[in-house]
Amino acid sequence: WTLKRSTSGCKTLPDGFWSAVDVWIQKPHVVNKRLCGVKETERQNVDWKSLCALVTGLSDKALMFLNSESSHTETHTDVEQWSYSTRTFIPKVNFMTEENVVVVVVIVTIISLLALDFPEVTFLPFEEDADGQVFYKQSNIYQSLELHVLSPGEWFSDGIAYPKLPWLHSDLLPKLVRWTTECKSSEFKSTLSLLPVEKYSLMYQRLKDKYKAMVKVWPEVTDPEKFVYEDVAIATYLLVLWSEERRESDLSDPQAFVDLGCGNGLLVHILTNEGHPGKGIDIRRRKIWDMYGPQTVLEEKAITPSESFLFPSTDWLIGNHSDELTPWIPVIAARPSKKYLSKSKSIT
Repeated sequence: WTLKRSTSGCKTLPDGFWSAVDVWIQKPHVVNKRLCGVKETERQNVDWKSLCALVTGLSDKALMFLNSESSHTETHTDVEQWSYSTRTFIPKVNFMTEENVVVVVVIVTIISLLALDFPEVTFLPFEEDADGQVFYKQSNIYQSLELHVLSPGEWFSDGIAYPKLPWLHSDLLPKLVRWTTECKSSEFKSTLSLLPVEKYSLMYQRLKDKYKAMVKVWPEVTDPEKFVYEDVAIATYLLVLWSEERRESDLSDPQAFVDLGCGNGLLVHILTNEGHPGKGIDIRRRKIWDMYGPQTVLEEKAITPSESFLFPSTDWLIGNHSDELTPWIPVIAARPSKKYLSKSKSIT
C-alpha cells in the first residue's frame, strides 16, 4: 500500500510523517499485536534504473504500480532518489497455508528521497515459500485516498462552506475512506432527495430557532437536545414534503395527520402549531404533555389494529416512535388509501 502526507496544517509535517513511517517500518508489532517484530535483510539507495531492475526481478506488476505512483522525472533518472529496503515479518506464531506450509512474509519498502513537498513511501508485499520462491501479493496492494491543499498558508475557513484544515484531516478523509470500502447499494432513494434541500434548510433553521426554548424546560429524563432537534428535523421534513404535495396536486387545505405512538408529543405540537390539524396517540401519558396547551391534541390509549383505528378523515399516518405498531402502519394506511411516514431510525 501507499502512504502519503495528508496536509492538515500540522506543524510537525513532514517530520512527523517520517516519524510515523519509522514506527511502522522498525516496530510494526506496536500496531499489529500478532507480530513479534521485523528483520531488515537489505537496504540501499538506488536510482530509477536500478530500482526498475530490482523490482522487475520480483514482479512486473509491482513496477507498473510503483511507476504510476512515482513523481520521478527524466532529469533525475541517474540520481539516487530512492531508498530500497527489504524486511521480513516475524509473527508470534508460524504463518501457514492450508497445506501447513510455513510462509515468510517479505515487505519491500521504497521511499522517494526527492519528494520533499509530498513525502512518499510505498510498501510492496511478497511471500516466500519453503522452496525459496517469492510471489508478489498483488491482492494486498491498497489503493490510496488523498487530500492535498495547494496553499495551506493562505487557507480561508468559515467553518461551514469552507471547512477548517484539521476537519478535512480528522473527519472528512476518514469518512471518505470508510465510504469507499462500504458495499452499500439500495434501490430506494434517500429521503432528502424527495424534496428541495434549500427549502428544507431554511425551514429547519426557522423551526430550530422557534422551538429551541423547549430544550431549557424539558421535564423528561431523556436527552432534551437529542429529542427536540430530532423532532424539529422530522417536522421540517414533513412540512416541506406536504408543501410540495399541495403545490403539485393544487391543494389548498393543509394535510391532516395522526401520530401513532407519539411519545413526548413534540412532533404533534410542532405540526399543529405550523397549521396542520392532527393528534397524537400513545399508550402512556408523558409529563411534558401538560406544557403544550389545549391546541395540541394528545390521547392516552392503546391502539389495536382493527376497523376502529382506520382514521378515515386523516391524510397522513406518522409512526415516529411506534415500536411494535410499526409493521401495522402500512396496513392501516392501505385501507383508506392514505399516506404514511414510519421510521425505525432517524431520518437523514
